[in-house]
Amino acid sequence: MNRTSIALAACLLAVSAHQAGAQVPPPPALATLPAPAPRAKAPATAPASAEALQEAPEARPRTPEPQVLREVTEDDKIRIEELRVRGQTRKITVQPKVAGMSAYDILPSEPGRDPAQDPKAGQRVWWSLSF
Repeated sequence: MNRTSIALAACLLAVSAHQAGAQVPPPPALATLPAPAPRAKAPATAPASAEALQEAPEARPRTPEPQVLREVTEDDKIRIEELRVRGQTRKITVQPKVAGMSAYDILPSEPGRDPAQDPKAGQRVWWSLSF
């Protein structure tokens, strides 16, 4: 226990005893309480710089980054951009090259859901406002 928690415990005891109507001695002065023990420094487990990370491969995080794949299919009339994360299609953007037609997205099916049962899968979405 540190000094603050000892003083807090003494105050709580005094308040509860006062409410019960008993005579309570005043809480001890902080100067009379024992000094806290010095804390041991924790060993440094992670290197501080990028160079140290390259030198110590065991210090790198064990979780691999997700595989992100951007695939572009294009011909003279249309351009299709597909974004896949961990093998799952996340975004499909279609950009027609015909004058007057705007780009739109095709909603992929939600991960873990049967595409035949997903009513939004394959629907086109036009974004009217973009920043």
